[in-house]
Amino acid sequence: MLTSGLVAVAVGLLTVALTRPLLRWLREPADAAGKLPYAELGSVGFLAACGFAAAAATLTAGLTLPGSIQPMWWALSSAGVVLAAIDARTTWLPLRLTRLAWGLMGMGALTSLLLGGTWSHVLHAGVGAAGAGLLYLGVWGISRGGFGFGDVRFAPLIGAATGAHSWSMLWSALILGTVIGAGHGGVRLVRRQPGGFPYAPSMLAGAYLACWWL
Repeated sequence: MLTSGLVAVAVGLLTVALTRPLLRWLREPADAAGKLPYAELGSVGFLAACGFAAAAATLTAGLTLPGSIQPMWWALSSAGVVLAAIDARTTWLPLRLTRLAWGLMGMGALTSLLLGGTWSHVLHAGVGAAGAGLLYLGVWGISRGGFGFGDVRFAPLIGAATGAHSWSMLWSALILGTVIGAGHGGVRLVRRQPGGFPYAPSMLAGAYLACWWL
């Protein structure tokens, strides 16, 4: 418990320290007229929210999942949380940060080998990432772009972290994320709020709810 708490605090503080420089490093999409610039997101409140969410996510994974796969969940709890927070504020998922998150997830998968993980975990993470990405790509194609392609790029992060644990966690995370997203969309429909809405936060919440669910 103490170790999980210390790691959670460390990830939260690191997320706070790096988020503002990351926001300045991101490129603005060419076709996003009227979008809030990434660099303007770095308020104290936004940084605090990212840090708190990263710490809470890290603690959740630390208390519910094996230590051998924790490095992959650290990637999700840091870069994944920041991506979801950016999406929540702008409805955009920056490609640069998504690619960085992929790299961190890959490093996490290899680091897990040093913590008692096996190549089976790494293989499952890779298959989970590919499966989740292809699933969202298929839905994106069927819906003819009904949601942003950034969500398709975000899905492999969820698939890798949950797939490294088990296929049941992968499917639980995807289903729970879909239910949360559908609920959000339903509320917007009732309130007559047209247009797109951020979906990555729902996907991320589904993964961490799956930790407790299983």
